[in-house]
This record gives sequence, C-alpha cells and structure tokens, in this order.
Amino acid sequence: MTVREALSWAINTLKGAGVPDAGAEAEYLLTFALRRKRHELFLEPEIPVDGAVRTAFEESVERRAKREPSQYITGETEFFGLKLKVTRDVLIPRPETEAVVEAAIGAVVDLQARARDDINVVDLCTGSGCIAVAMARELLRCRIYATDVSAAAIKVANENAEANGVQERITFLAGDLYGPLKRLGLFGHMDVIVSNPPYVARSDMDSLPPEIREYEPPTALIGGEDGLDFFRRIIRDAPFFLVHGGYIVLEAGFGQAEKVEGLLSSDGRFGEIGAKKDLSSIERVVVARRKR
Repeated sequence: MTVREALSWAINTLKGAGVPDAGAEAEYLLTFALRRKRHELFLEPEIPVDGAVRTAFEESVERRAKREPSQYITGETEFFGLKLKVTRDVLIPRPETEAVVEAAIGAVVDLQARARDDINVVDLCTGSGCIAVAMARELLRCRIYATDVSAAAIKVANENAEANGVQERITFLAGDLYGPLKRLGLFGHMDVIVSNPPYVARSDMDSLPPEIREYEPPTALIGGEDGLDFFRRIIRDAPFFLVHGGYIVLEAGFGQAEKVEGLLSSDGRFGEIGAKKDLSSIERVVVARRKR
C-alpha cells in the first residue's frame, strides 16, 4: 500500500462512516502513523505504507470510523501553540477555549500593571490542564493553582505541565471546585479565577455528535438540567477566594453568555461585567471583577 492508496482507502472508509472532514482526518492519522508532515504526503505519494505502520494506521482509521475522536486515538492535541496529552479522562481542548486563556492573561497583565507582582490564579475544572499550562507558559510572574474533581484528570494535567516545562509554577489539586483551596486556607488569596466548567444541559446530551456523546467524560460536559449549575456554584463562592478588584473569567456555551452575565449581575458582588467573542464571533467568554 502506498501513501496515495492509504489515503484513498482511509477517506472512503471514513466517509462511509459519516465522519465529518474525512479527507483532513485521514491525512492527520496518516501523518501521525508515518511521523511526517502533511505536505510530505503529497510530495512523495508513492512511499510504501507497510508493516507495523500500516497496521497501526488501519487500526486508527477503524477506530475513527467508530467515531472515536482522533485526539484520543493519537493521544495528543495542540492548544495555544502547545502539544498536550489527552486521554478519555479529560475533555479535548477546543480552539474556542484559547479565547478564555487570552482573557485570563489580559486580566493578569492588567493587575500587574497596577504594581501587583505576586499574582495568584486558580483554574477550576482544569481537565487536561490546557488553560493553566498555557497561562504558565505566557506568564512568568504568577502562581497558578488548578483543581479538578477527577484524580485521573489531575494526573494528565500534571504530565502536560511537566512536558511543557511549567510544573514548578502550577499546583494541581484534586477536589471539587474551591474545595482544595479551602483545605489550604487560601481564602481571599486569588487575583484571578478562570474556568471552563461543564455547561451542557442534560437534555442536550443526546443531540451532541457521537465523538462527544460517546467518548468524552460526562462529568466534564454536563452542567445540570439547564447547563448553568457550575456557573452558579463558581459565582456564589468566588468572593470568598477572590481579592477585591480581582477578575473572574468564565467560558460559556453557545447562547449562554447573557445568562452567565445575569448570574453575575444578580449576585451583586461583581461589576465591569461583559462578554468577549471567540474567532467565530460567538460570545464565549464572560469577564467580571469583584467589587471593591
């Protein structure tokens, strides 16, 4: 089997299984199997694909045809210019979450501009650690805490921090939301709270693509009956840990930003509430500050 033949077989197989963007998916899996760049597939289409490489490639295509996400098949993904490990214990980082990282970095930079050098950040529901690791790579003068209720997710996040050389500036803690901060007595110590919490309404799960519905961890997806349960809890307890004038940065699902803004506004302890759009012009990130 040549590269050309391997791609043709994979594309037909994935199309037959209803996989979106079958061509791109086939190319991605073949480049991973061959350890080559995408353009090399087309520069040398007659290169043989055989032996263990062919077996691994065919197995990966068969798994993708069952709608398992490519990132779980390869065990890695890219996020904010970083290579991250992903397993089925964690949500696959989405490109739109990069907008959350940018907003959180902006919050830290703003505080540092006000002569605040020792900045503490907490990333709630850290999952793969993508937000915490990306922030640690960009910001040298801040301490990041990252919590997740899943010990398996914390293990993956730790590995990602180590692989990207930022493990010394992130403290990963297993526990529910602010629970680990409470155990450490870190009341009133956080300058920035950031989170991409579970926000899918339970009733919407059946309508999600099979890649999400059947493979990604439900605990990282479902946010209660209306998808807002975690936002309510995060907002309710944030002032116990957030300094006066500190920021809260939350990722919201499609159509949720206005509702999250409403939760912050009705709480009464937050001001400067607003939403930021992602690259698809969807209001994705809600930012607010604790009133002084």
